[in-house]
Amino acid sequence: MSPNAIKHPRLNPSGQTIKFLIIISVFLLLVSALSMYFNTRNTERRYMELARVIGRSIFQEILIVRRWNAEHGGVYVPVTERFQPNLYLEDVRRDVTTTDGMKLTKINPEYMTRLISELLEKENGIKIHITSLRLTSPANRPDQWEGKTLQNFELGSEEGVGIVGPKKSAMFRYMAPLKTEETCITCHAKQGYKVGDIRGGLSVSFSYVPFQRAVNSINARIYFAHAVFILLGIAIIFLLGKKLVSKIEELQKALHHIKKLEGLLPICAHCKMIRKEGANPFDQASWVPIEIYIEERTNAQFTHGICPACVKRHYGFRLGE
Repeated sequence: MSPNAIKHPRLNPSGQTIKFLIIISVFLLLVSALSMYFNTRNTERRYMELARVIGRSIFQEILIVRRWNAEHGGVYVPVTERFQPNLYLEDVRRDVTTTDGMKLTKINPEYMTRLISELLEKENGIKIHITSLRLTSPANRPDQWEGKTLQNFELGSEEGVGIVGPKKSAMFRYMAPLKTEETCITCHAKQGYKVGDIRGGLSVSFSYVPFQRAVNSINARIYFAHAVFILLGIAIIFLLGKKLVSKIEELQKALHHIKKLEGLLPICAHCKMIRKEGANPFDQASWVPIEIYIEERTNAQFTHGICPACVKRHYGFRLGE
């Protein structure tokens, strides 16, 4: 069989290695992208939860103040330009006059909530709003977000949160239900409420812009850290890959030389000369010494010596005698 009849598939290991390195790089990018996504989302969730905790704390503090007011049947303050009688409070003792002629008006929990809200909004930008689906005062009319949240309370929701408005002026909204307590019956029994009934809700609103700035700052650091990681990762993959491809190419060259020696070699049974691939077997020039054949196809070089059997056969003595 002619050595030319033996075929070897042409492989491209270096090309396959490059493809593998590209796959690793793409995988690195995907993992980094997922990491960035989950880290940034986690930052947003943490600051959203922080705002929720702040809103809940403000709600609970206002609730305690309202409860204190209700337990004392309201509090009286002097009538001034700021503190005017509550026209929606039906109480025969709403307005009283002291023995020295000072006029006092009763501040009930609802009115106190509005007064506290005005002060908080002026001093801290925090707005408190008490509202209900069954109003006693038009000033307590719910906005769209509050109306939807109140409906969710009727369905069993415990609290509502949301961010409304454009990013430059975004407001965080928190709202929880107001449940009818024993001290509330005096004013709200006429509306048909019983102890434990949800009679409305109290919403807390404050700017979410500082929170968003903190989120943006942390996310910027997350993006930077991941970008550095991606660049370093790709650089390491490129450098190690370059060395790997170089070694593979060297191995390919060595394998190429070895493959030249594979297969069935036509060799003379007497002089041991080898016939060149595809050469005319009847042309003496087609036959070359075995050492020349190998030297032309590999990096091997030959030196000449003589084996003990040839010494005995050609010179009549043994080596070492």
